[in-house]
Amino acid sequence: MIEVRQSGTRLTIQDAGRPGHRHQGIPTSGAADRLSFALANFMVGNPWDTPALECVLGGQHFKFEKDVIIAIAGAEMWAQVNGQNVENFTSFKVNSGDILTFSFARTGCRSYLAVQGGFKGDPFLGSVSTYLPANLGGFQGRALQTRDKLEIGSPFGSSQTIPTGYVPSFSNHIVLRALEGPEFSELTLASQRHLFVDPYRATQHTNRMGARLKGNQVVPKEHTHMISSPLLPGTLQCPPDGQPILAMTDGHCTGGYLRALQVIRGDLWLMGQIRPGSKISFRRGIGNEALDVLSRRNAFYGGLIDGFTF
Repeated sequence: MIEVRQSGTRLTIQDAGRPGHRHQGIPTSGAADRLSFALANFMVGNPWDTPALECVLGGQHFKFEKDVIIAIAGAEMWAQVNGQNVENFTSFKVNSGDILTFSFARTGCRSYLAVQGGFKGDPFLGSVSTYLPANLGGFQGRALQTRDKLEIGSPFGSSQTIPTGYVPSFSNHIVLRALEGPEFSELTLASQRHLFVDPYRATQHTNRMGARLKGNQVVPKEHTHMISSPLLPGTLQCPPDGQPILAMTDGHCTGGYLRALQVIRGDLWLMGQIRPGSKISFRRGIGNEALDVLSRRNAFYGGLIDGFTF
C-alpha cells in the first residue's frame, strides 16, 4: 500500500487510456505525457501501459507501507526520499515507512510515479484512467486526496536503466508541429500568419481538457455558424473572442468552433507538459513530416519499450 500524505495541485491514476469510444462521447484520456509515463513504467519493469500516478505541478507527498521499486519521470519536481534528493528519470528502492516528496515543478507540468507492479484502480471500458468530468476510473472516479491509500499489484519484471539518448528534455517554451485544420482557410490571412509566427501563452484556464491560449487574435474572414464537428487531442479551436483553445487529453469529442490547426500525433505527448504560463509556438508541418516524425519516434522508443507507440 501507498498512502497519499499530500495530494498537491492534482493527483490522479492514469494508464494508456480507453481508445475507440469517442463516437460515444468518451475521450481516450490516459497519461497526458505518454512518453514520460511509458519511461517510468519501463524503469520498474512494468508493461508500458501499467497504471501510474500523474502528479501535476508538484506538492505531492507519499508514504510507503512496503518495500518497493519506484521510478520518476517527467517534469523536474526536485523529488526527495526522507529529505535526500533523488534523480528524475531514475528508478530506486524505497523501504516501508519511507516518505517521498515532490517540490514544485521547475520545468514542465506533469511527472509520473510508477511502482513495480503498478497501481490498482477502478476499471471502466478496459482502462483505469481517471476522467474527472464524468467521475470515471481511477480512485472512485476522482482526484486523489490526502489519506487515500492505494494498492500495488504484483511485480512484472526487474528494474532497468534508460539508455543514453532516450531521456526527453523539457522547456517552458513548447514548440508543436501542426497541420492546417479543416477550417484554416476560413481564417483571415493575418490570423493564418499569426498562428505560425507569434507565440501564445497558456492561461490559468489550462487543464487536462484544454489549454486556453492568449496572444494575437485568430478570427474568420466572415462570421460563420458551424455545426458541431469532431475534435481530437491537439485540435486548435478558435472561439468568437479570437483567443484559441488547444484540446488536450480529456478534451471534448465534438465542438462548434473553427478548427484552425491539428498538432501532429508525434508531438501530442509534449502537450502534457503545458502549464499555466507556458509559451507555445506552432510550427507548420511540411509534406509527409507528420507521418515521418511518428514513424521515427515509434521506431526509436518502440525499440526500447516493448509495444509502445505514440
